[in-house]
Amino acid sequence: MDKSISYYPQGIKQGIISTKLIADEIAGRCSLTRGDVLNVFSNLQEVLPKYLNEGYCVKLDDIGTFRVTLKSTGAESAEKCTAKHIKRPVVHCICDKQLRLAVTHNITYEKVSDEQSESA
Repeated sequence: MDKSISYYPQGIKQGIISTKLIADEIAGRCSLTRGDVLNVFSNLQEVLPKYLNEGYCVKLDDIGTFRVTLKSTGAESAEKCTAKHIKRPVVHCICDKQLRLAVTHNITYEKVSDEQSESA
């Protein structure tokens, strides 16, 4: 049996950008204040689950579409298929083409040493 090692490229996370930093950047691009933008984020967090729970898909233009699917086990027949077969709901986001292209258009790749990748 061949026990050779394979190496695969992977992304290096630079860190986490906070909601407040995003709000500051958006506020700097328009007439809204940081508080206005944070208020919009807060309301989106409340409204999005409302529509998802009602069974709707929610499309945020140029960002993506959110929808709920169910993880479940199978039943032997339609009559025996009940809510007890549901393990859990899962929220999915399918990114819009515009967002995918904006992210992948100017991306660059470079090889980093093991020390650099371990510190990231």
